[in-house]
Amino acid sequence: MSRMVRENTVSGLRERIYFANAMLRQLTHDQRDATPTLRLALRGAVVFHLYSALVGMIRQSAKTYQVAGADSLFSLSALEQAFVEAGVEAPEVAVLSQARKERGDLVAWLDSEMQTALGASGLARRPAPPSEANALNLMAEDRYAPLAEGDLERLSQAASRVGELIEHCVGYLEEW
Repeated sequence: MSRMVRENTVSGLRERIYFANAMLRQLTHDQRDATPTLRLALRGAVVFHLYSALVGMIRQSAKTYQVAGADSLFSLSALEQAFVEAGVEAPEVAVLSQARKERGDLVAWLDSEMQTALGASGLARRPAPPSEANALNLMAEDRYAPLAEGDLERLSQAASRVGELIEHCVGYLEEW
């Protein structure tokens, strides 16, 4: 596990994105034929690291703007609400808020995935990967179900989107 993002502002955010991409490479290449449980764990780690980079960015912004209580919040919506309650308008919060509101934005999808992961069912929603043995299931399979081809593509696109957002918003943060 990487060090906490709050210990090293911008470098910590980039580190989380690096770890997410490293685990995504493991998931799509080295562990392609691994058991579904291992692959789901890697998928969950990718989602966690991407989301934690966004949360870390907003927490750092909260520290800069002195938004009370934000350091203990771990969802983007709760952090946005803390800014609203404090009467603070930060550009990076506005960028993320807009991204979360657009259903087609990968940040909205990532936020939804993380909220689902925190629920009782977690990320283990898929009983078995597609194979020749369950060909009928393969024909009717949702290509965006966890570990399906479309899901892995979307994870990769989400990693790119989060990286772009961090780089875009990095100018608003204080590097030390």
